[in-house]
Amino acid sequence: MARSNAIGKLRQIAEAVGDPKEQIFKAVGDIENEVVLHSQVLVATRPGSQYHPGTKILRTDRSLQEDQFQGTIGLVLKVGPGAYVDAPGAQFHGMKIEEGDWVLCRPSDGMSLYIREVPCRLFEDVHIKIKVHDPEIYW
Repeated sequence: MARSNAIGKLRQIAEAVGDPKEQIFKAVGDIENEVVLHSQVLVATRPGSQYHPGTKILRTDRSLQEDQFQGTIGLVLKVGPGAYVDAPGAQFHGMKIEEGDWVLCRPSDGMSLYIREVPCRLFEDVHIKIKVHDPEIYW
């Protein structure tokens, strides 16, 4: 089975040495002119390690592909102007999510899309569950 470009991009990010946040921003490229509307939050999927946990066994392409659909940790790329603004249906108590934050969310709550072959999702602000300090502790 041929590897899709998205899986190749996930593997490239997973294999890269250095800060994964920098690797994702580099892979996504310039999106400065892209505008996220309303209370939406654009999140890039964070691929897990290229190795199975606790081993030096490389993950297969199929295993990496699961990060596209099952990955719960992501990097915030853009935040809409209405995100995290208190409203009658949602109170955020002063909490904010900003570009560059790691977050935990349920993939099925977001709309799937790709930016330069990097798997991303677009979420309503209320569907972001946790602002994550260290994405390495989540599996």
